[in-house]
Amino acid sequence: MRRTAEYSSNRIQFGKALGSFQGVQQRAADAFIDVEAMRSTSLLAAWQFDAGVVQAADVATAKYWAAMGGHRVVHTAQHLHGGMGADVTYPIHRFFLAATQIGQALGGAAPMLAKIGREVAAGNSEPLA
Repeated sequence: MRRTAEYSSNRIQFGKALGSFQGVQQRAADAFIDVEAMRSTSLLAAWQFDAGVVQAADVATAKYWAAMGGHRVVHTAQHLHGGMGADVTYPIHRFFLAATQIGQALGGAAPMLAKIGREVAAGNSEPLA
């Protein structure tokens, strides 16, 4: 997202910075929220592993956000870079490919949602609030 923010701040389109357009700002804000969700859920899961108090629903939540959030973030980055984002020689394409492979390696978003649902329904998770 840093690379995309820099690109959209410097890319001039219709006489204005690409990042000055509301639609671009909204897409970037959505991606920022996804990144923060990935960061916070992965930190919670890592803390639980370190403390020896792992809850399967929290780990599945981190994996869900890595798969789903990662998918949306790389799509946003590719979209905001325009045609260059789809060029296989441009770095954004490598990020896109890596995020896709990570999502598949983690099991994908839908199976993680099913696991979260099973854990919550079984009473095996404790909400933070």
